Amino acid sequence: MNKNVKISIAVALLLVGGALYFSFSKNNAGTDTTLAAKLATELTQIPTQAGKNDFLKQSQNLTKDVNPELLDLDSQIITCGANLDALASGSQTYEGSCVAAGGTLPNTTGKYLGGQCCSALMDTVERHANLQKLQAYKSMPNIPLDPMHTPIAMAKQWIDYDNATKLTPAQQAIYNQAYAISKEKPCCCKCWHYFVDEGIAKKMIIDGIFNAQQIAAFWDASDICGG
Repeated sequence: MNKNVKISIAVALLLVGGALYFSFSKNNAGTDTTLAAKLATELTQIPTQAGKNDFLKQSQNLTKDVNPELLDLDSQIITCGANLDALASGSQTYEGSCVAAGGTLPNTTGKYLGGQCCSALMDTVERHANLQKLQAYKSMPNIPLDPMHTPIAMAKQWIDYDNATKLTPAQQAIYNQAYAISKEKPCCCKCWHYFVDEGIAKKMIIDGIFNAQQIAAFWDASDICGG
């Protein structure tokens, strides 16, 4: 093979390689633009600032697609407010969380009290394991078996029950034992979820259905704080 032929082949290979690279770069840029537009639209549809902040972290500032299950969790009412009277009466104002300040919702239709009030959940592995553990308590009426989708009315019912219910010294001893055993306690901070889980524990103790170990396990599986 003479020198001119070798040069011609080399030039041809460079041209083909350059064309392929340009084509890949162009297609990849188009994909990135489409993804960014999709993520930006999803961000605008999230009702709370805490949910938006969680989504931004999960999407690495709108550069990575987000698991639809996580997007759904971001789209619930994320608040640490312990008083649900306003939300339960139809108000669209909600209190803040550890992730962001409160604000006003467009509406509460189809929305639940959610989790991730301390930090964003980055995957669903532990969440799914906890949902499975909570099935052990399904015989107890009207408790949230998916605490990151807690109906407002259900939460208020348990908070009201908690406020109205005082345990006897013997019952309080069981509660204290569960509290000492549990890693999560009723919740990491005294938000709506804390008082819901406290009310549920009181009911479990009064009904004599679950012991301290089982109550502690319920609290731990009910963790909603986030990642």
